Amino acid sequence: MLAMKSFARFVKPQGFVIVDDGLLPEDRHILSNHFDTIRFVPSKGVPVGACPTGGCWERLFTLSQENNDHYVIQLDSDTLTLSEPTEILECLAQKRSFTLGTSTGRETVGFSDAARFAHMSTSNHVQSHAERALANYPGHEHLKYVRGCAGFTGFAKGQLLPEKIQEFSTQMEKLIGKAKWHEWGSEQVTSNFMAANAPDSLVLPVERYQFWSPKVDNAKAMFVHFFGEFRFMGGMYVRQARRVIQQLSA
Repeated sequence: MLAMKSFARFVKPQGFVIVDDGLLPEDRHILSNHFDTIRFVPSKGVPVGACPTGGCWERLFTLSQENNDHYVIQLDSDTLTLSEPTEILECLAQKRSFTLGTSTGRETVGFSDAARFAHMSTSNHVQSHAERALANYPGHEHLKYVRGCAGFTGFAKGQLLPEKIQEFSTQMEKLIGKAKWHEWGSEQVTSNFMAANAPDSLVLPVERYQFWSPKVDNAKAMFVHFFGEFRFMGGMYVRQARRVIQQLSA
């Protein structure tokens, strides 16, 4: 609710779609009372074709279905919008896609460059395996990638094509093996690929659209992703959440 309301006070959506992977009836009732236009899509009913199931793939395909008709924005629940996100408003006005940047992904690069960077790591995570394999992807010379985050991504109408998602997933499964590709994290690789290859897409500046950790100063942040365990460290999420609630109440 905080993620949705803190964002919607600056960016007025047509409505919200929640990919429901286990909300209780009372949860849906509370959320429905707070938002005029909201739909709940059961995750088990989302068709993903030959792509992996779970691991947020249902989220990506729900976005794709919605993207047929209008601009879509993926908004993770562990985020807070602290002030007017000017770049997002500009992207909406310009019908331009965007994705959340990271400390190791501040701009789009070619597949070969992304693979070279990935080879500097020996991580066994699916994202690292996939990124190292990008140099072997068919037609990689003409493709781009960004080491971004799927948790806050926007796609202009018609840019998130399900057939392109399927094609990318099929090729990556061939390159790194089905077992590895079906691990949690492959959906983010796919989202990064789709965002990077959307026309004139923007990688949001990490100084203003941040991943928070105890060492990060978010005094200038417009948007903060309290990723994973960091939401529970140092009390920053609670302090910022209370501040947002006070602003909304006023």
